[in-house]
Amino acid sequence: MNADKHHREIILLGLPPVTDEVKGMWHKGYPVHKGESESSVNFATLYAKKNNIVPDQDLLRREWLNFVDTLLLAGFHLHIIPFPEGLNRPDSLYHDAVFIRDGGMIFRSIWIKGRFSVKDRVTEGEFHSRLISTKLKKTVITLPKDAFLEGGDINFIKTEGGSYYFGGLSRSNRLGHDFVRDIVRPDNYILVESDGYHLDTVFTPVLSADNRLAALIIASAGIKPRSMKQIRALGVPVIEVSAQDSSGDGDTLGDYAVNALVAPGVMVNCSRFATPGVEEKLRKLGIERFVAPLTSFKYAGGSVHCLTNEIY
Repeated sequence: MNADKHHREIILLGLPPVTDEVKGMWHKGYPVHKGESESSVNFATLYAKKNNIVPDQDLLRREWLNFVDTLLLAGFHLHIIPFPEGLNRPDSLYHDAVFIRDGGMIFRSIWIKGRFSVKDRVTEGEFHSRLISTKLKKTVITLPKDAFLEGGDINFIKTEGGSYYFGGLSRSNRLGHDFVRDIVRPDNYILVESDGYHLDTVFTPVLSADNRLAALIIASAGIKPRSMKQIRALGVPVIEVSAQDSSGDGDTLGDYAVNALVAPGVMVNCSRFATPGVEEKLRKLGIERFVAPLTSFKYAGGSVHCLTNEIY
C-alpha cells in the first residue's frame, strides 16, 4: 500500500435511522461520560446539559452529509458501515457509537479492540468489533487484563521519516498503549498526559505533501509540561493553539478545530483555527484545507477525527 492510500482509506459509521421510538441521535440530550480520572470528563456534554442543548435532527443530518461530501472532495476513500440496529434503542445511551474512532484501531488484518474506561460505552465497543469483523473481515484482538484503550487517545502515522505513535493517558493507560506498541512497532513512541478527555481533543499532526511530519498542532495548556518536553524533543515544529481551538475553557465551549483528519498535504476539520497565524502557517506548509461544520457533534465532544478511523 502506498503512503497516499495508507492515509486515505477510512471507515465511518452511518447515522442511526429515525424510528417511532428513537427520534434521532441524542434526541433526549447528550449523555455525560467520565473515565477513570476527573480530567477525563467530557466538558462539551457538561456544557450541553447545563444549557439544555438537544440537537436539531435536520441540521445534524445535513451536517453529516456535508461532512461525507467533504471527505470525498478531499480524496478519502470511504467505507460507510450501517449503524447497528441493536444500539438504536429507546433505552440506549450508547449513541456515542457514531464516534467509531474510539472503538479501536485497524492494523493490517486485525482490529485491536479498545476497552472503554467509560462503563456506559462498553456495549458500543462490542458492536464496533462485530461490525469490523463481519464487514471488513478483520480478526479481533483483545487487550490484556487491566488495560484500557480508546481510539481517540491514539494518533499513529507512518511517514517517509518513520512512524510515530502518540498515546493519550486520559481515558487510556500505559498497559493499553504498550500492547498496541508491540503490535505496530513505531519508530517513535510518546505517551502524553493531558487534561483533554481524549488526546485528539488537544493534538493533531500535520503531514506535508511528501508525507513527512511537518508540524504538530497542540492546545498546550491542556498538556502536562513533561509531556510537552518529550514532544519538543522530537525536533518537529510545534504550533500552539488556544483552548478555543480545543474543547474550550471555563464556561466557553471550544470549536474542536484541532480534532482533525490528516493525510499527506491535506487536513479536514470542522472550522478554521481561531488562533492567529495558524492558518497562514498551514498555507506555507502547503496544506490543502477542507472544513465541514459539525456543530451538532461538537456538543457530544467529537468532530472529524472522532467520526473517522483509518484502515492501516
